[in-house]
Amino acid sequence: MLERPDYNSLQLVLSKTDAEMSASESHGVLSGMFCARGKVELGDWLNEVFEELDLNNMLIKEASQLLVGLFNSTQAQLNGSEVDYQLLLPDDEQPLVERTDALAEWCQGFTYGLAAGGLKKDADLPEDTAELIRDMVEIGRVGHDDESVDEADEDAYMQLHEYVRMGVLLINEELQPCVQTSDTQH
Repeated sequence: MLERPDYNSLQLVLSKTDAEMSASESHGVLSGMFCARGKVELGDWLNEVFEELDLNNMLIKEASQLLVGLFNSTQAQLNGSEVDYQLLLPDDEQPLVERTDALAEWCQGFTYGLAAGGLKKDADLPEDTAELIRDMVEIGRVGHDDESVDEADEDAYMQLHEYVRMGVLLINEELQPCVQTSDTQH
């Protein structure tokens, strides 16, 4: 099984391919699709990431290999019984502006992925799920344009990051309650 790529490696390769999405946004889309559908075909997701999925293009082929690793690890994390699901975002050493922008892109991707996965805007959702989705729409609109960063900004980012991470797990559990248990019953 291919390994989950790190954010910087995937971001670099995607930028070379002129992909439609950043690394964080593509992971958000994938996560949203999994939450909405339960099962996602790799090709469906790759077609969202690239305007034209041309595997004869060496850059797209290289990016696709990294994306397969991300696909496999995301599927395992969301369908596993552990709570080890991780968002694909820049490391904590990166500037807060970059991390905040990536988290916003991730949330935009997630809400897009829910729709691409078939979740209807007027779907009758549990209140927790509906609220989390509304929150992610709002988080997708945030930005941090102030270059001066203090500890309160870092704390706020970390809390938001954890809120989104745990929110995805809750949304996945509420929309796909059988996926996690079906693997252990066979």
